[in-house]
Order: sequence, then structure tokens, then C-alpha cells
Amino acid sequence: MIGGLASVAAGADVQIHPFYSDKPIHSEGGRWTYFFQLPHGLFLAGDGSFSIDYDTSPTLSATDESITVLLNGQPVDSRSVVVANPTPAHWQIKLPMKYCKGGFNEVSLIIRSLSRLGPCSEDDDMKNWVRFLKSSVIHLDLAEPGAFPINAYPFPYLNWLSQPITTVPIAVGPTAKDGSISAALNIAAGWGHRITDQPLILKMTRSAVTTSAVHIGLPSELGGPLRASEIEAQGSDLWITGPDRAVLAACVKSLNNPEIATQMSGFAASPMDFLPKPPDGAPRLGATTFDELGYPSIKLSGVGSQGTAIVLRRPLLVKIGRGGLLRLRFRHAATLVKTHSMLSVAINGQQIGSAQLTPENANDGDLICPLPINLADSNQWNIEISAHNELANVDCSKTYADIAWTTILGMSAFELQDGTLPNLPFLEGFPYFRASDGTLPQALSVNVGIRPSTEVLSCAATTVARAAQTNRGMTTWNATSGDVTGYEDLVIGLFRQEDRFKAVLSNLLVAPSKSGIPVVNQGLPILPSSLVGACVIQAVHKKSGGVAYVILGASSAAIQRFTEYLGNPEVGGMLKGEVAVFTKEGEIFTFDTMSEAERRAAESAEMRRYKPEMILSMTSVIVLLTALAGFLGSKFIKRKKVKQ
Repeated sequence: MIGGLASVAAGADVQIHPFYSDKPIHSEGGRWTYFFQLPHGLFLAGDGSFSIDYDTSPTLSATDESITVLLNGQPVDSRSVVVANPTPAHWQIKLPMKYCKGGFNEVSLIIRSLSRLGPCSEDDDMKNWVRFLKSSVIHLDLAEPGAFPINAYPFPYLNWLSQPITTVPIAVGPTAKDGSISAALNIAAGWGHRITDQPLILKMTRSAVTTSAVHIGLPSELGGPLRASEIEAQGSDLWITGPDRAVLAACVKSLNNPEIATQMSGFAASPMDFLPKPPDGAPRLGATTFDELGYPSIKLSGVGSQGTAIVLRRPLLVKIGRGGLLRLRFRHAATLVKTHSMLSVAINGQQIGSAQLTPENANDGDLICPLPINLADSNQWNIEISAHNELANVDCSKTYADIAWTTILGMSAFELQDGTLPNLPFLEGFPYFRASDGTLPQALSVNVGIRPSTEVLSCAATTVARAAQTNRGMTTWNATSGDVTGYEDLVIGLFRQEDRFKAVLSNLLVAPSKSGIPVVNQGLPILPSSLVGACVIQAVHKKSGGVAYVILGASSAAIQRFTEYLGNPEVGGMLKGEVAVFTKEGEIFTFDTMSEAERRAAESAEMRRYKPEMILSMTSVIVLLTALAGFLGSKFIKRKKVKQ
């Protein structure tokens, strides 16, 4: 973990691997974009390069395929694509320093691929592809940076130029109290909030660190005198100290705010008070607009099929019912051919609605998609929005992004209704803390036990960083030690720590025991053999309401394996249900207390349920009809008496 940082500090060549795994790009007009950020205090000494390894579909023709590379919108190289033989093909591209800039830089690959000559009708042909290999690498030639000022924070302690991202340890003293551990965990949360789209594996320790580190705590805990400034960059180390817990918290709060941190000139600084901006919201009962979710507009540009995806998670412990809907407000280019242009929506792979793009709805389109009951009864919604923008008389050599477009507006809304569907805790989006109103709690707590090991602290730091990513926002973390009370939001422990968990044993689905063999409750079909050397992650109700996440490991080594799992981009999203067992061999098994048959029965019951307003309406109608029948009956009797 320290090697990546050392290479940056030395000012040598930095190697960025933009592909975590081999990346295929299909269809004519395919595009891939990667961003890298040059932080404050870091400069290029010369031109960079992009070494691209790729292979191709054997059906590509040798005359109509090309790849173009752009750096910040400037084309830097192009080549015709032929069937890669031998495989893989290798392409070395220069990235001119003059097109780079401080801050974020954009590298784009644009693919033109048709399997034969002819019109653009083959733009969705899946047999046309170019696959970029994960061995591809971007090289940057860095100038000798010297020491990094504080306004570069969190670089180089969080080195996003290395792939995968590398970090230095977060070090608290061996006698660190809860306040210092809390401050260190909030440093980890800040790192997760800065790097939202890539997994992080963090190391946190109470042991002495002889290499680069972020040191945080009281002077007495860190074994040194009170420093002249609360925040000091010293060589490859960052020191965050103060006389009490409040000062440490203020330092962390200032560093976690990019607008404040970038104003800290030099190598020493003091914290400042400010009101943080509230994070974006999340789905709740009632309507939540895309604006509130952090999507003021979504533009789908270009001829052919264009799409985007939004992941939303169910509000915690909310009973949802039928009647939910997704309402898309949209605009599009009036020049689209209405007989071939369409906006469509799918949730969790199920199509739920579509609308033709016509001149009549070019400026005020409205697509209302009712939410089926089986989709409402989900812990996570993957909303896929696609637009097919068709133009007449298209020249295949042009993209038409400026005149073929559809825009989803921020006034679009996702609406949930209350009902009777079960509201069990879940592990999707682990760890997810959004309350029923879609907001994040102002503070969360984590129990790490007395004298936590490096493995437990590292798991806590990594999980807290992940929480900032999955919840798309930050909150304040407070660390507690000692026995578990049942009011914590996150708890990390070992299978054998029965006494520590005695207050919540009956609430756990998999509970620790003194024997070291966990007790499995509620008839979950978990084999004892799968728990040997394993780590169990569970979501349970907590005493004060809400959801608590409990991580139990067979050993410190099992806890460490799970921490590394959280940082794996290919499997990090496989946690689901109420309980997950991460085995010693790296397999994941998930379990629910509710069977699929019980869930379907609950959905059927919700569909048959009369809502209160429906019952009121029906009662009113019945009362009215009864009164009318009585009135007509009395009239009939009176008329009959008159005839007599």
C-alpha cells in the first residue's frame, strides 16, 4: 500500500490502469471516458502516454473502423482498426503536456465500427466490438514535487493516481481514546466521500508507524509535544493534533471540506468553523424529485440508442404498498423522426414504460410509469433510462450529438406509497443508513471493542469510507468501546465474544458464543462448516429504531479478508438479504428470514388490500345509497297511501 505513494513522492513515472477488467465497447459510435485528477502541488515534467492493448471482433471490416483518442476534448491520435492479429494489438499514444491541466483531466476513446459497408442501421449490432484490456496503462511524467502543501489534501495520503488507489495508514496512538478513534474514522469517511466511484481498502492502526502515515490524536497519545499548528504536513506524514476531542473534530471537519482545504496554503493550518452543505436526498414515501436525488438533468445525446442508469435504495424499515410510480419529465430535439424515436424505462431489468418522441412533446414530455408490486417490493432499484434518437438522412461519419438528444429534467420524480409490504433490514448497498424520510442521520456510532486490533480498526475505517460512498453523503461517526448496547449503527467483533454482545444476543440472526462456534437463529440454513474461518455480515433491527450492521469474524484474519473483499470492484456489490456469510475460501452465501413464497403472499395481500381512502369512499357511497333508498322507499309508501 505504501509503494504507490513512494513512487509519487519521488516524482517518477506514474502508471494508471484505467480498466479494472477487460472493457468491451459495442456498436457504431461507442465512447469510453476516464477522468484523472492532478492535485495541487503536482505538475507534469513532460508529455505523458497511453499504452492501449485491445482485441477485436473477427467480423470487423478493414476500411470503416477507427479509434480516436481525445485529451480534454483535443484529438491526439487516431487509427484504423483491423482485426487484431496477433492478439492483442498494441497502440502507443502520446498525451501532450500542453493539453493537460490542473484538476480533472478527461481521456476519451471514440469507436467507429461497422461489420460491412452500408447505412447506419447496424449501430446496435452486438457482433461489432473492440475490447480494451486491463493491461492498458496511462503514463504520466511528474515533476519533482518536493513536499506537498496541505492544500493538496487528501493527496498524497490518498493517491488516486495509482490504480488501484493506494492509501497510507491512519495511525492513532496505542493509548488512543474514543475521541481520537472517532476523528480517525471521520478522516476515512472523508476519503470515501472524495472518491465516490472507486473502492477503497484502508488501514488503520494503534501501532507505531515508521513509514508515511496520517497521525491523529492528542499529543499524549501520539507520544509528542503539542505542535505549533493543529494540522501540519511534515515530509510524507500528516499530523492532526489538538488539546481535546473538539479540536480534533474541527480539524477533520475542515480537511473534509474541499473548499476549505484548498485554501490552506503552506504546510501548517488551523481548523475553522462552518456550516456544511447538506447531502443529496434519497427516495422516501411520497414523491422525490431527481433534483433532490442529485440529478438536475440527464442528457442522452447522439444518434441511435443512448442510455443511463440510476441506483436507488429502499428507505429503511418503511412499509411500501402499491400505487408507486416513476414520472419522467423530458425534452428532446424536435428534429427527431417520431416513427423511430422512443424513450423507454426499465427497473431491475423489467420494462415498465415507454413513450414516442414526437414534435408535440419536444418541450414538455411526460412519461408516467406505474411501479409493479413486485418491483415496489425491492430493496434496491436499478433504473435504466434509454432514448433512441433517430434522424432522417444520417451521415454515418457524424455523431449529431448537438441535434439528436433527449434530456431528462430534474423535476422528474420517483414516488412511493405506504402499504403493508414487509420492511426487513437488508444488506444491499452495505452499509446503508438513509432514514425513512430519505435523509442521513447527523451522527452514527461504531463499536470496535476494547483495545481493537489493526484488523478491526481497518475494517471499521474501510466500512465507514464505503458508507460515505453508498449513501452519497457524509455524517459524523462516533467510536465506542466496551460492551455492545444495541444502540450502535455498526459493530465489529469476533465469534467468541459472547459476553461483549450479551445485551443483543437475542436480536442477532447469527450470534457469537464462548465456544467460538456462532449460534444460528430463526432456522437459517447455514452449515456450521461454512462458518469455519468465515466472516458473517448481518443487518438487524436496533433498539432505538433503524438498522444496525454487525460484522463478526472467526478471527482477525477473517476480518481482514472481508475488508479486502469490500475493496474488490468486481464482487463488492454482492451483499444482499439479511445475512451474508463470507467464507474462508472467498465465497458468499446470502440468507433471508422471509421465504420467497412468503414474500409473494405478502405482495398478493397488498394488491387485495383496500386503502383507508378507498374504504372511506366506499363507505360514503354505501351511506349515500342507503339514504337514497330510504328516501325513495318513503315516497313510495306515501303515494300508495294517497291512492287508498
